[in-house]
Amino acid sequence: MKRVAIIGGGISGLTALHFLRQKHAEAFAVTLYEKDDRLGGTIGTDRDSGFISDWGPNGFLDKVPLTLRVVRELGLDNLLEPAAPGAEKRFIYRNNILNEISASPLKFLRSSLLSIPGRMRLLSEPFISQKKDERDESVFDFAVRRIGREAAENMIVPMVSGIFGGDARQLSLKACFPVMVEMEKNYGSLFKALIAKKRAGKKASAAGPSGRLTSFANGLYTLIEFMQNKYKDHIQTGTEVVGVDKNDTGYNLYFRQGRPEKYDAVICAAPAYAAVQIFSIMDGELGRLLSTFPYASISVVCSGYRREVIRHNLAGFGFLVPRNQGKRMLGSIWTSSIFKGRSPEGMVQFRSMVGGATDPEAIALSETELVKLVHDELKSIVGIENKPAYTRIFKYERGIPQFVLGHPDKMSRLERLLKSHPDLYFTGNAYEGVGLNDCVIRSDKVVNQLAKRAFTPAH
Repeated sequence: MKRVAIIGGGISGLTALHFLRQKHAEAFAVTLYEKDDRLGGTIGTDRDSGFISDWGPNGFLDKVPLTLRVVRELGLDNLLEPAAPGAEKRFIYRNNILNEISASPLKFLRSSLLSIPGRMRLLSEPFISQKKDERDESVFDFAVRRIGREAAENMIVPMVSGIFGGDARQLSLKACFPVMVEMEKNYGSLFKALIAKKRAGKKASAAGPSGRLTSFANGLYTLIEFMQNKYKDHIQTGTEVVGVDKNDTGYNLYFRQGRPEKYDAVICAAPAYAAVQIFSIMDGELGRLLSTFPYASISVVCSGYRREVIRHNLAGFGFLVPRNQGKRMLGSIWTSSIFKGRSPEGMVQFRSMVGGATDPEAIALSETELVKLVHDELKSIVGIENKPAYTRIFKYERGIPQFVLGHPDKMSRLERLLKSHPDLYFTGNAYEGVGLNDCVIRSDKVVNQLAKRAFTPAH
């Protein structure tokens, strides 16, 4: 049996462990090392006083069969909880009101989200010439070019903040929304691409994520708890890997405490910034490349109120806030409207995000300041009279990887460098997608690469 080490016990490392045990249990002896005493990384769930509050991500979109297959293989089908049907309504805060985002052309034309000139400019998208060169383009520049500046600032910028906590002016379109690149390339227009896909019976979205948000009845951390219990014999928590180098047959792992261990293959599922220290001595160029993957800080503020003190009906998913509206919140999710049982009877829970790449100073705010900021802005947007009865705050100085301009080139460089290090693989949310589904897909990909190499006879 070949020995495989996995570094990092977040969702990427745990799913890599799952795939190895599920598909290749007889071929590989696997050990996962996590430096903290708990698993899950930014995935966590507080369950207190009748409130269920997720630390980081609060679910995954059900559009990826692979993730649902993992859930089924873990025996968690009966605990899955899809978002309530009413949560499909989403809003953007602009001009002091919540504007519903509608896929209906008639509703959109009546919406006050954009001015009449802004709506007309957006509707002219099919007549805009397509981009001819292959240069990387920011999400913002793409949106301005195709749908106009007003729509870019008030629709695309908040969407990017909501998904990536990022600055649309800095993020790479190719890395963040490759489907949009392909839509323009293949059809010349986003609208034309949507019409063509609809005629072909395919679901398509020009911008926002598709699929239905799904979690578990007791919060997203349920997934981590089940994986930890199932694979406890292959997991070592409180064990920090501080370095990796090559030996004649594979790799040596060095730990903060304890003797080195030899492995035939290594899967690094630690964040890119943590991987810098681990691999810099073995390969300085690899370490320098990993250090160029930036992260944005983010704070998640969960707050609970009595339902009767809120004027808005909270019928929907929540809202996003463009950066030009004088608010500091990136947006707020109406947790109690999305999933049942997240709050005690008669109470509601908000999950609000502050910070991101456009407001890096926000990470320095104290918990008291964050609670006040979120409360004051929620009060003006949805109408709240009393202070929150419940709060939980989760702060991440390096919370969300940022796929800035040039990210596709970095990924190409990473693949070239790894050719010099057979049986070394990288997974995680810093490479091909920041969502839970992206992490699952990436981990499956590297496990398949590892297995293919192991089972292919040497020539």
